[in-house]
Amino acid sequence: MTVNVKNTLKTYWNASEFRTGQYEAVSAVLDRRDCLVVLPTGGGKSLCYQLPALLLPGICVVISPLIALMSDQVEGLQKKGIRAMHLSGPMQEDDLVRVLDNCKFGNFKFLYLSPERAQHPLVQAHLSQMQPSLLAIDEAHCISEWGHDFRPAYREIISLKNLLPDIPTIAVTATATADVRDDICTSLKLQSPEKIIGSFDRPNIELRVVPTSNKLEAISAILEPKGMPSIVYVGTRKSAELLSNHLNNMGHKTAYFHGGSSDKELRITNWMQEKTPVMVATTAFGMGIDKANVKRVVHATLPFSIEQYYQEVGRCGRNGDASIATLFVAPEDQKKLWDRLMASVPPRDAIQNVYKYLCLYFDIAYGELPQEMLEFNLNLFCQRYNVNPKTTFHVLELLERGQVLSLTQYATPKTSLKLEKNSNPQNDVLIDYLLRNTGGITERMQSVNLHSIAKKCNLPLQQCVELLKKMEQNGTAEIQQLHVDSAIQFLSPREDKRTLINVLKQLDDFKREKKRLADSVWDYCTTTKCYRKKLLNYFGEKAKNSCQSCSNCMKNNTSIRVVVQELKNLLSKEETVSLNQLALESKHSRENVIEALNFLINEELVVQEKINFYRLK
Repeated sequence: MTVNVKNTLKTYWNASEFRTGQYEAVSAVLDRRDCLVVLPTGGGKSLCYQLPALLLPGICVVISPLIALMSDQVEGLQKKGIRAMHLSGPMQEDDLVRVLDNCKFGNFKFLYLSPERAQHPLVQAHLSQMQPSLLAIDEAHCISEWGHDFRPAYREIISLKNLLPDIPTIAVTATATADVRDDICTSLKLQSPEKIIGSFDRPNIELRVVPTSNKLEAISAILEPKGMPSIVYVGTRKSAELLSNHLNNMGHKTAYFHGGSSDKELRITNWMQEKTPVMVATTAFGMGIDKANVKRVVHATLPFSIEQYYQEVGRCGRNGDASIATLFVAPEDQKKLWDRLMASVPPRDAIQNVYKYLCLYFDIAYGELPQEMLEFNLNLFCQRYNVNPKTTFHVLELLERGQVLSLTQYATPKTSLKLEKNSNPQNDVLIDYLLRNTGGITERMQSVNLHSIAKKCNLPLQQCVELLKKMEQNGTAEIQQLHVDSAIQFLSPREDKRTLINVLKQLDDFKREKKRLADSVWDYCTTTKCYRKKLLNYFGEKAKNSCQSCSNCMKNNTSIRVVVQELKNLLSKEETVSLNQLALESKHSRENVIEALNFLINEELVVQEKINFYRLK
């Protein structure tokens, strides 16, 4: 390890040793070689390009798929005293040029871009003048159609790479099968890349798949003892809120998190500080959040793919301590998984209608191709044309996959406005609230959360939007963004049916891909073999021996039978016995007691009288 590398590691990451695979990646980049890095969740992938970029002259360009992920990384770099920025959302060309000039002349070391933004001619022109030192592709599995989160715009990164032919490229990801790894290298035209493939094995995480007919009680039991930092993953926003409420009633301290939840930062802070140690969340939670001491990850709902499952499981035990990942399975879950996956495959007429409405919404004439990113609010669009929001979102995903458009989503809806000083608040709750609570709103543009303000004013969101539009028309308000939660960039000119030919042809392929994902998850859930071996084999890694710690290995171990018999004896002595009492009197671990109780309940040999109290049937 050179002195510069060692000093940089210590100065900015306060570490004296690299984690597995990091030094090899850093060395490859410093030697100006292309590199593919596949390291598990929590393995420190971002350091593999951030550290060498600090030692190279010029700026590092990072392509990343999620605004939230870019924001987290930029904030982390800024806290280290490193100049970094990201470009996201719709911007006027003058603003885009100004920001790019600031980046060019402001001694910035990192510029984060979405794959869609990286294709903008102005961005590419400025980058060619900046002479970047490194191109980093984060979440690189998004480039592959074999990946679980395919983003068509990632395929176009090659145009940026061709524009910058003399700089090394590093592609990093946590979840890539052998096919996906090959696809990444081919699509990015990596030249004799250094391939650093870390082990997918996380031996400190005990993998459990537990059949149960009562998930609520089973989840409550697995979260014992109370107070452990944990994540419980569910499939929908509604189930996140309901399960959090039920667990709170059972004595746990939980909060819920999903894409539409309010006070997201406060929820995350309370979880990080363990004021609410259990987070009940959809898949929207976890990306970019680094908490090392999570002890439990629970899946109350089957994940959409093995890749998603592996990523979410990897959020526990990052500090190396023993932790448990439990996937609860009910008999009806296979059908529910298939229904949820197929719900994301919209019917043909929905695709045709949504595309037609989009052209009307943005006033796009036949043959026209708008050049700018267009501000968009999904709910307001759906209200105007009376279409289902979920189906519409899935249509947008499919149109993006078919490269008809690109969709950029914001973490929170954006509204930027300025009110004239003579705005009359009389009899107008919204304007009165804005003038009283938003400092400087009559002097300069201010960003506000219109959804939150509408709630506080007890007004429908649509009414607030219409009022502000009228104010803009009569000159009493200046608006840059009006409650936009995303932006759309059209990639193909409007040609109606011809534009959609390829998208409609891809429908059957899309369904086949969903079936492959569902089958792989159900195959994992129902295997009788070692879960760890099954997971490793999926990612192309061979495990020599069974782990002897997952729930399947435990079933094949006589020790669980011993626990079951012991519990029968203990339960036969009294009418009802508490879980705490059974754990105290048992010679085995609390986890083994809970597992044996679940077995006895599923076999209908034991019933639960009330929360955590049991009796023989």
